Amino acid sequence: MTNPIGKLFGPFVIDILTIVSENPGIKRTDLYNMLGKSTNTPRVLTTELIADGFIEETIGKRYNVKTLELTEEGERVLSLIKAMIDGKSIEPTNYGAPAAVRDAVKGKNA
Repeated sequence: MTNPIGKLFGPFVIDILTIVSENPGIKRTDLYNMLGKSTNTPRVLTTELIADGFIEETIGKRYNVKTLELTEEGERVLSLIKAMIDGKSIEPTNYGAPAAVRDAVKGKNA
């Protein structure tokens, strides 16, 4: 696994996650058209987000068409990023953090 946290704030990533979240079952070509980017960067980032488990690529209704959807982890990460952008207080319990993390944040011994 690459370092997903560092790249989550890179160019296009929030846009990619948001578009896939709002358009479940979108094809890669439609995603790239919506981004309006002609560089290879969105293609590379989408592939990395799939490899890191934030986006799932599945066979669509036709055998030769693959579609994209956010995984649970992808939805959780997008919610966290949006909350951080909005300046909201981040509570690990709101984003499915493991109990040890919740306890550490609350000052308990894990």
